[in-house]
Amino acid sequence: MSNEPTRDAADTPAMQRLYDRIWLLAVAAFVFFLVAYVGWGLLDLLSLPVR
Repeated sequence: MSNEPTRDAADTPAMQRLYDRIWLLAVAAFVFFLVAYVGWGLLDLLSLPVR
């Protein structure tokens, strides 16, 4: 038997549990960049001068 305490889910910080889910992070990054580029594009379109 080892003297090291076992780590269960209650001991793991919330951000560490989020970082352990690689596919969730990949989807979050994709959504963030999609929203950022679409928002940037809309801002560019709305800033064009109107004749």
